[in-house]
Amino acid sequence: MGVKPSVPARIQTIWPVEFALEWTRRFVAVQGVDRAMALGAQAYTALIPLLIVYASLLPRADSEDFADSLIKEFELRGATASTLKRAFAPAGEVESGVTALGIFMLVISALSFTRGMQRLYEGVFGLEKLGVKNTPRALLWLVVVTAFFGLRPLVLAPFSGTLEVVMTLALSVLIWLVTPYLMLGRRVSWKRLLPGAVLSALGIAGVGIWSVLWMPHTLASSASQFGLIGIGFALLTWLVAVAGVIVVTSTGGALIADRIEAARDRRAARRDAQAITS
Repeated sequence: MGVKPSVPARIQTIWPVEFALEWTRRFVAVQGVDRAMALGAQAYTALIPLLIVYASLLPRADSEDFADSLIKEFELRGATASTLKRAFAPAGEVESGVTALGIFMLVISALSFTRGMQRLYEGVFGLEKLGVKNTPRALLWLVVVTAFFGLRPLVLAPFSGTLEVVMTLALSVLIWLVTPYLMLGRRVSWKRLLPGAVLSALGIAGVGIWSVLWMPHTLASSASQFGLIGIGFALLTWLVAVAGVIVVTSTGGALIADRIEAARDRRAARRDAQAITS
């Protein structure tokens, strides 16, 4: 005759399944798949052009431009690297074609992406929609994220090996902590946002590893099948995958934050009860 498991053992057995189901419910509640598709498309049409212009206006070492950054990020070689290089205008051409009106239109377009991110985080945390009232903070986020991409190589330059990995993760946690804080109009505390920031940093790190393994083959295959436009298809697919990771980690981070807060409230209630009875 078997021995029945104790109550704590049964809870430990059920807890991961229950947690995964709740995480899935939250993902479905924010229409996670549709949200990832929309964010990926908005990043492709709005955020990427803004970063291209920004990269062309920065002082560049060894005449690097946006295409060179992607080649280095995905560790591309040979014909694939050459095809990606041809898919983007050289930095000099971009710089010479930049106008004040063009930059203004790019910023307006990029704000559509920030509104998509804002709606995601508002849905994740169940907050009222701010809409265009949060535009000043969205503009601030655009400044922060472009500065982040520009300064990140300089910050990481002195480090190598394990220290470089640790610093990369730390910077990633920081940007994913600032992002929802600004997108939500500072309505959620840093502590509640920290679990999602850590999950997002780890998720994006995983995407980075996957990208190095997957993107060279995919870019080469798409370019071979569709020509230069195939590069666009591959990048769009990659951005949708990144957006999917952001949606998944954001919903999971909010769930963890809620459970931490609930556990803290239960401990406080027990302390109050003990203080009354003592």
